[in-house]
Amino acid sequence: MNVSTSLTTILQRSALVLVAAAGCGDDSAGTSFTGSATEAMTTTTTTATTDMSGTATESTTQDPSGSESDAMTTSTTSTSDPSTTIDPPMGICGDGALDDGEECDDGEANGDTKACTSACKAAACGDALVQEGVEQCDDGNAENNDACLDTCEDASCGDGFVQEGVEACDDGNDDDADECSNACALASCGDGVVQVGEACDDGDMIDTNACTNMCMDASCGDAIIYEGVEACDDGPDNGDTKACTSACEVAVCGDSLVHEGVEACDDGNDVNTDTCTNMCEAPKCGDGFVQAGEECDDGNNNSNDGCSADCKSEGKLIFVSSLMYDGNLGGLAGADSKCQTLAQAAGLSGTFMAWISNNQGSPSTRFTKSNQPYRRVDGVVVANNYNDLVDGSLAAPINKTEKNGAPPVGNTSCAGGGFQTVWSATNTNGAWNNAVACNHWTSTAGGSYWGRADAQDGSWTSWCSGGLCSWLSPIYCVQQ
Repeated sequence: MNVSTSLTTILQRSALVLVAAAGCGDDSAGTSFTGSATEAMTTTTTTATTDMSGTATESTTQDPSGSESDAMTTSTTSTSDPSTTIDPPMGICGDGALDDGEECDDGEANGDTKACTSACKAAACGDALVQEGVEQCDDGNAENNDACLDTCEDASCGDGFVQEGVEACDDGNDDDADECSNACALASCGDGVVQVGEACDDGDMIDTNACTNMCMDASCGDAIIYEGVEACDDGPDNGDTKACTSACEVAVCGDSLVHEGVEACDDGNDVNTDTCTNMCEAPKCGDGFVQAGEECDDGNNNSNDGCSADCKSEGKLIFVSSLMYDGNLGGLAGADSKCQTLAQAAGLSGTFMAWISNNQGSPSTRFTKSNQPYRRVDGVVVANNYNDLVDGSLAAPINKTEKNGAPPVGNTSCAGGGFQTVWSATNTNGAWNNAVACNHWTSTAGGSYWGRADAQDGSWTSWCSGGLCSWLSPIYCVQQ
């Protein structure tokens, strides 16, 4: 069918419809047509022609009254241009076909957690959609200080980014000893990890143990007392003349350090006869200790009591030894040595000799016969002079040791035993009694002679004879 035939058929059908519609109306409508349908409508058809320019023109004239001048004229112009393209209909996202404008289309597999989103866009980090199995998170921004990194990974300690409100630091390494710990906390004393600037870190807040609360090793002079190690610690005030020494020990008399304002001296020993007493006081007359330059010191500054106020002897001292010996005294020299040792240990000055006799000598031949009184160490006069000492009676018994104590009781059985016997072999006049006592004091064999320390008559030096040289007794010692 050509174009001309088609347009003619359309127009003819339209005319029949209009006529039929009019014929169905009421007569009172005042509208009528006369003649046949062919008379009522004249159709003029002009066949469209197409030239090389691509333009086709159709012209149709319709005149219901049969007059061409009164007829309705319809003109249709159609243009066909080979350079013009008509777009086909757009595809639908999700139909499985990759249409224009779509990056992907997996059909029913599309989804906001899939590789191809519901908008047919390829899933990518930063699209605010979490791709399942690929991304841990996706907050749609490039911030690295929130819970999701710009790599779409969950923020975590060690990722090198500080998560606000969660981490104090994040240095991205696993070195727990630097300025940021493996828990992403700033290094601090007490966190139990030794970091830069710390000598130690025991993780506690106890200041008196090996590691202080400043994370420094406890040391003498840090003003903190290290429990069980230091007795004191005054920090910068420590010193060998202070209350707390440089070794963090409490200053005491006898530590060889002179505590300033407290001690006059400190020689580190318990000897009272040298230049410093065991009370860390300088020696002086009246302190009770015989020091250099003193003949005696009875602990007071009184005169006429055996020792003057200036510590000059007002007589000679006599005492019973605090130690006991058997009959082998080592001869006269051995016995003298024992007396001298005890006297020095007690702080008594001068030379002391033993009151014993043998064929080598006796008090009457060996002693210096003093014109001054003979006194016990407690100051009590025993005899006014040497002659009074050997006249057969004493003013007081010689019953004090060099330490001013009671004489020891030996194991002799003289008069039944239990008496304060003293080795002697000396008559009341100070001479040897001609007895070979203990082989002249060199043996524990044989017998001997004893006096009694509690006696005031002649028995003080000659009381009991015989017995055994293996028995124990003290000896008398006399200052020369």
